[in-house]
Amino acid sequence: MPNTTTYARHLTSRATAISSIRSGERTRLRLLAAGAELLQHASYRDLSVAAVSKAAGQAKGTFYVYFPTKNVFLLELLHGYVGYEASTFHALQPTASPFLAYRNRIDWYEKTFARNAGILRCMVQMSEVDADVRRLWHERNARIVDRAVADTVARLVRPPTDQRLVRLAIRAVGTMLDQSLFERYRVQVGPGMASADAEFLIEFHAVLGFRALFGQNPPARELRYAKDLLKIPALR
Repeated sequence: MPNTTTYARHLTSRATAISSIRSGERTRLRLLAAGAELLQHASYRDLSVAAVSKAAGQAKGTFYVYFPTKNVFLLELLHGYVGYEASTFHALQPTASPFLAYRNRIDWYEKTFARNAGILRCMVQMSEVDADVRRLWHERNARIVDRAVADTVARLVRPPTDQRLVRLAIRAVGTMLDQSLFERYRVQVGPGMASADAEFLIEFHAVLGFRALFGQNPPARELRYAKDLLKIPALR
């Protein structure tokens, strides 16, 4: 089953598993978990060392024992999240249906984003001003695209020798998907996706992406929310 927890809870669970309450690693993980949780409601600019320390049950001075600056703290938090995010993908169940396999990937991406929107908002916004975070954001995206390209090519009846067009199509679909998520989770201010039903949007994006990559509609029987898309003449 896909992962259903947040990175903050994952860090807290790891900290709790350490038996010694005086463990430095336990303290470090609790500080990171507190930061991850606070980012759900505060921008990275407004996140304070004092708030992180208080939420972790630590003195402010303890924070600096483990992290010399707030930026170093955030960079470690973001690096850790990217590794955690990648590990959750492997929990997806394989399926013989090309569309359901594709939909499962979209479902994983959107729900993982939703559960950890604060961290991803931090990463996107910091990438505009910090070269290390920008590099991390691009590396994270490249790994996701690489996996998507491999999965897509494996499903094609006649895989292309040159995969550049497949990669370009996946990046274009991914940009559309990210823009929707950015608007819904206040990464960027947009014209109004906040009220849209999340399950519908997952399937909607899956249908559009599937058509772009496979050149056909998915089977109607495999749709739950977006069957009306198949009634549009241009998509027949």
